[in-house]
Amino acid sequence: MKKKLLGIILTLLFIVGTITPSVSAVTSNPNKQVEQEQTTDNHPLSNSETPTVKTTGSLTDSKLSQETASSTQAISSTQKSNTEIENVERISINEQNFPDENFRNFLLKTIDNKNDKLLEEELNQITELNLSDLDIQTLEGIQYFKKLKKLEAQNNNLKELDVAALSALSYLDVSNNQLSKIDLSTNDAIHYFKGSNQKRHVSSKLFDKTWIITDETLRPENDQVTLETPEWQYDGTSFTTSIQVPLNYIYHVKFSKKTTLIENSETTIPVAVSVNFLQPEVTSVEKVESKNEITNLTVGDSLQLEYSVIPKDSVLQNPSWQSTDTTIVKVDNYGKITALKAGQTEVILSDEKKQLSVFKVIVSDPIEKESSGDQSIETKQSNSSMTTSPNLAYQTHVQTIGWQPPAVDGEIAGTTGQNKRVEGIKIFLNDTSISGNIEYSSHVQREGWQSYVKNGEVSGTTGQSLRVEAIRIRLTGELSQKYDIYYRVHSAFFGWMGWAKNNSEAGTSGFGYPMEAIQIKMIEKNGMGPEVGNAYHEQANMRTPNINYQTHSQSIGWQNWQSNNSISGSVGSGLRMEAIRMNISGTTLSGGIEYSSHIQSIGWQTYVNNEEVSGTIGRKLRLEAIRIRLTGELSQYYDVYYRTHSAYLGWLGWAKNDLEAGSTGFAYSVEAIQIQLVVKGQSGPKLGTSYYEKDKLALPKVNYQTHIQTIGWQNPQANGSIAGTVSKGLRMEALRLNVTDTPLPGNIEYSSHVQSIGWQPYVANNEISGTTGNKLRVEGIRIRLTGQLELNYDVYYRVHSAKLGWLDWAKNDQYAGTSDLGLRMEAIQVVLVKKGASAPGKTDTPYQTSINHLFVMGHGVNDPGASYAGVNERDFTRKELMPYLQKWAGRLTKNKITFYNTNADMYQDSQRLQGAYTISTSFSSVSEFHLDGGAIGLSTGGHVIAHRNGNSLTPQNYAIANVIKNYVGLWGSVQNTGGINLRTDLLNMNVLQSRGIPYRLAELGFITNSRDVANIRKNIDQIAKGIVEAITDEKL
Repeated sequence: MKKKLLGIILTLLFIVGTITPSVSAVTSNPNKQVEQEQTTDNHPLSNSETPTVKTTGSLTDSKLSQETASSTQAISSTQKSNTEIENVERISINEQNFPDENFRNFLLKTIDNKNDKLLEEELNQITELNLSDLDIQTLEGIQYFKKLKKLEAQNNNLKELDVAALSALSYLDVSNNQLSKIDLSTNDAIHYFKGSNQKRHVSSKLFDKTWIITDETLRPENDQVTLETPEWQYDGTSFTTSIQVPLNYIYHVKFSKKTTLIENSETTIPVAVSVNFLQPEVTSVEKVESKNEITNLTVGDSLQLEYSVIPKDSVLQNPSWQSTDTTIVKVDNYGKITALKAGQTEVILSDEKKQLSVFKVIVSDPIEKESSGDQSIETKQSNSSMTTSPNLAYQTHVQTIGWQPPAVDGEIAGTTGQNKRVEGIKIFLNDTSISGNIEYSSHVQREGWQSYVKNGEVSGTTGQSLRVEAIRIRLTGELSQKYDIYYRVHSAFFGWMGWAKNNSEAGTSGFGYPMEAIQIKMIEKNGMGPEVGNAYHEQANMRTPNINYQTHSQSIGWQNWQSNNSISGSVGSGLRMEAIRMNISGTTLSGGIEYSSHIQSIGWQTYVNNEEVSGTIGRKLRLEAIRIRLTGELSQYYDVYYRTHSAYLGWLGWAKNDLEAGSTGFAYSVEAIQIQLVVKGQSGPKLGTSYYEKDKLALPKVNYQTHIQTIGWQNPQANGSIAGTVSKGLRMEALRLNVTDTPLPGNIEYSSHVQSIGWQPYVANNEISGTTGNKLRVEGIRIRLTGQLELNYDVYYRVHSAKLGWLDWAKNDQYAGTSDLGLRMEAIQVVLVKKGASAPGKTDTPYQTSINHLFVMGHGVNDPGASYAGVNERDFTRKELMPYLQKWAGRLTKNKITFYNTNADMYQDSQRLQGAYTISTSFSSVSEFHLDGGAIGLSTGGHVIAHRNGNSLTPQNYAIANVIKNYVGLWGSVQNTGGINLRTDLLNMNVLQSRGIPYRLAELGFITNSRDVANIRKNIDQIAKGIVEAITDEKL
C-alpha cells in the first residue's frame, strides 16, 4: 500500500511541475532513505534548470540513474560529507600558483578545458600527467592535483620536487633532471620510481685551501648519500674537496614502509655534479700597519720588517720597497733591511704605486751597542753572521695563474694536482757578502735548453703558453765553494722526481711533459742534503724494462716464459689457465710487480710478487680474472697494461694498473694473457671493457623494428619501447630483432604466425620474419635466446592485438598474440631481464585462440539495486536475463564469455580494492547490465554508459544501444547521441579505464516503468542474442 501511495504522490508532483522527468537521482543508503538531488549535466538524469528537491521514502520505491546510488559505483553523499564536485578547489592558473611559465602554459593549453584560466573539476579528473621534455624548472603547484596517480616529469630542469601532497601517486619518473634528493617517505601508493641521470652544475669557492659548494639546493640528507668520488667529503651541510675534480654521488631514496616497488623500479638517484671552481677574488690592501713604531738596528744587522694588512684577507699585488736613504739602510724586494751606517731613515712600502706604510729605522754604531753590555755584543755577532747567510727565494709563472708569490727554503712553487704547467721561473739570492751568483737554465717546449740567466731574471717564457720541462741550477764564485744547491721538480705523469744537485738536469725532455712545481734548497758544503737520484729522464735514453710472465695451463702445465706483450696460454683450444707468475728485468729502478688471481671456488687471492705463483697447481681450478700492479719507482715511471682471453668472451679490453681483467660469476676461465709496460703519459693500448662481473653486468640491448601497413619499416625500438602502432587499425606485416651491447655469445631467434601461412621457421639476428609487399598480417610471435644469452637472461615480449589490446607478457619461446581469430598484431614490446628475475608485468594470458569477454550482472549480495512492483535489479539480471545470455554465449566459436560471480557484487568488491582492480587483462571487454530507476511510469528507455576519456564511441557500444532501441526504446536524454552516455564518475569504469580494459554499462530500461519491464521480458531472448552479437562481433 505504501508503494502505491508513494507512486501516486510522485506522479502528482510530476504533473504539477514540481518534479521534472530525467532530472533527479535517487541515492540509497544504509538507513534505507532515498535522497533526490540535482545532478550534473553529464548525468543521464540531469537538467540544470530544475532546483534541488529532497524527499524521503522506501528504498524499494524508486531509483534514478542506478550508478549514482551508494549501492552502485558512484560516490554517494552518505559516503562523504559532500560530493567530489562540492569539494573541488578553484585554482587560478597564474604565476602565483604555478610559477614556472612552461608548466603554466601546459596547463592552459592541455588541461584548461573551459579556457577560463581556472582549474576546478579538472583537479578531480586528472589522474595522469606527462610533463616530460617541457624545460620545466619547478613543479610548484603540482600539489593541487590530489588525484594524480602517474607523473612523468623526465627530461626537464627540476632541482627540487615535493610530492608529499600526492597521496594517490603510484608512478613517478623524474629521470634526466637536476635533482639532488627527493622524499617519498609519505607516498604509500608508490610502486614505480625512476630517478636516474641527474646532472647538476654548481660553483665552488675556495676557503682556506678547501673548495666548498655552498648551493643550498645541493644539501641531501647525509645518511642517504654515498660518495663515488673519494676526493670529496660531505658533512650534511656542504660538499668539500682540496682537489679540483667533478663530484658524483648516489642518493638513496627513502620510501614509505607501505611501499611495494615493482621489479624494474629504481631506488636511488645518481647525481653527477659539474663544478665550476671559482678562483678567489684577490682583495687589494687598503692599509698596512707596522708591528713596531721604530725599528732599531746596529750597523751590519739585517732584519725582516713585520707588518699586518687591512683587510685581513687582502693581498699585496705588486709590492715595492724603497729606502729614503740607501747609504743608511738598504731593503730588498721582500722587505728585508740591512743597516749600513749610523743614522735615521725611512723605508716606504707601496703597492701598485700606492704608498701604504712608512717604517722608521734608527741605526747605531757597534761601539754604542758594545758599551751597553755583553748582551748587545752577542746580538751584534749574531746579526753579523746573518749577513753571510744567502737569502734564497724563487717564483714561478703558472698557466692561468701568472706569477705566484715567492717561495723560500724548499717550499713548493707551482701547483700539484691541477694539471697546470710552469711557464717561467725567477730565482733570487739576496743579502750575502759572499761573492758569486745563482744561475739557471730551463728546457722549454719547442726551444730546448735556454741560455743561463741569473739573480731574478726570467727563465722560460711568459705570454706564450709554452711549458717548462726541465731545469738546471748552479752557483758561481765563492758561493759555489761554500754551498750546494739542491732542487727537484714535479713533472706531469711522473709526479715528484728525485733531487738534483749543482747544475744537474731535473725534469724531463722528449716526452712533452710539463714541469708543474719545483722545490729548491741551499745547504752548506758537507751539510745534510736530500738524497740525489732519478731527477731527470730523457725519452731517447729511457729504456723500458722487460715484463716476463709464465702460465700454467690445463693438460699442458708450465709453458715457456713470454715477455713484453707476447701471448702466454692458449687460444682456441678451450684449455683453462690455472696459475701464473711474472717478474721485471732490465732496469735499475726500485720496485717490483705484484699480482692477484680470482680462482674457481676460492675467489680473489692475496697479492704475490716477483715470480711467486698466483693460482693453483694440481687442483684443476680455473683462473677467472687477474689484477696486476707495479710498486716503488717502477710505478712512478711506468704503467702496466694487460688483457685476457676468456672462454666464450674471447679477447677482452685492456686493463691498466691493478684494474680487474677477466670475469667472475660466469664460471668462464682465462685461457691466455698479454702484458706490457708503457712509460707514464705515453700512448699505450686503448683501454676497453676488461672485466665482467655477472652480478653487475649491464643488461644487453634488445633492438626490434616493425614493418607496418601503409608505413613500411619504422624506426628501430629497444628495451621495452613500443614498436608498431596503437589505436590506428594498422596491421604489422613483418619484424626483425637483434641483441647488442653484450660480451656474451648467443643469438635471438624468432618465428611469426602469418595470415594464410601459419607459423614460419625461426630466423635470427635482424633477419626478416613475416612478409613485406604481400599485405599479410602477423598474428602471433615466439622469441627465444640461444647460447650464453639463454643461460644468463630471459626474454619477455607482449603484443598489442586488434580488438584485444595489450595481451600479457610471454617468455622464452612462449606463444604471444593470437591464431585462428583473424586478428592482426599491431604493436610489440620486448625486454631482457636477468635469468630468473621478475617479469615486467602480468603473464597470465599472452596468447589467445579465442576472445574473452566478461559479463557482470549489476548489484548483488545485500544490495538489490532499484526496485519496483516486486522486481529488483539484482534478481532480474541474474534470474531472468542471464540464462538467455548464457544460451547465446554457448554458441560462440571465436569468442568466449565469462560471467562474474553472481554471489558477489563487483562494485562492493572494487570498494575493497578487489573486483575491477583484479580482473584479468586478458578480457577484451567488461560489460555490466542494469535496469534504471526514475519517475514511476514516466521515465522510459535504455542507454549505454561509457568512459568520456576512453575510446568509447565504438561499433560495439552503438550496436548494444541499437538492440535496446529496437526492443525497449532509448531514454530521452540520449536520443541525439545514438544511445551513448559518456561519464567519468563510476568506480568500476574508472578503475578499468586506468587498467586499459574497455568497459560499458548497459541500462536496458527503467524498472520503474512497467512497460519497459514488459518489453524486456517479451523480447528477452532476442535482446540477449543481440547483446552477445554486438559485443563479440560474431553472428549467431
